[in-house]
Amino acid sequence: MLVDAHLHLYEAPSPEKIVSEARKGGVTILITAGEDEETSRRCLELSSLEGVYAAVGVHPSRADTHFSLSLENAVAVGEIGLDEKYSIPLRIQEQTFRRMLELAKEYEKPVVVHSGRSYKRVMEILSHYDVNVLMHWYSGDVETALEGVNRGYLFSFGPAALKYSSYRALIDVIPVENILTETDYPVRIGGRENHPLRVKEVLSLISSIKGDDEDRIARIIYKTALSFFQL
Repeated sequence: MLVDAHLHLYEAPSPEKIVSEARKGGVTILITAGEDEETSRRCLELSSLEGVYAAVGVHPSRADTHFSLSLENAVAVGEIGLDEKYSIPLRIQEQTFRRMLELAKEYEKPVVVHSGRSYKRVMEILSHYDVNVLMHWYSGDVETALEGVNRGYLFSFGPAALKYSSYRALIDVIPVENILTETDYPVRIGGRENHPLRVKEVLSLISSIKGDDEDRIARIIYKTALSFFQL
């Protein structure tokens, strides 16, 4: 009953092998997120694998690409958002972000949001949309995170939290009911690939920070994922 709430399964040489390993290790919910129309379509195809669910959308690095997929068979809209580090102008990124948020409202889907280096602007835009929000790999300040908590947003943490104390500070103040575990596979942290099974390490860290039983926290996270993604 473990959750990888954000990964890019289509980048795996053998998605079937990754899913099989994950499930044998207890990771039974895997949300594979698209970055554009092509990868989103691939996510929908991979959702035929047991325990795999698709999020579809346009990543800020692909904000200038076409997207016309139906969201009917997706569990979320994502990965969407803003990031100043990419060469695509923020004006274009914002137009695409808003278009994805409108689609989420139309289809009544939650959103999985990328907010690197632009989290304050992302939060300001999100305040105008009545959608359920998961802030994926949030790396902003605690004050803004708590604003998100007050709005009911979720925050997913991955293996980066094992390496950087800033994430541990966020985990400390965000209620466990607002937390999900993720890996962002195949991103590498500390020279290691973020295989879905690494959510076990993240869960142990969350348990240590919260001073609570690991199995209990796992059950809360699992229940939260079921509710958020309407599984």
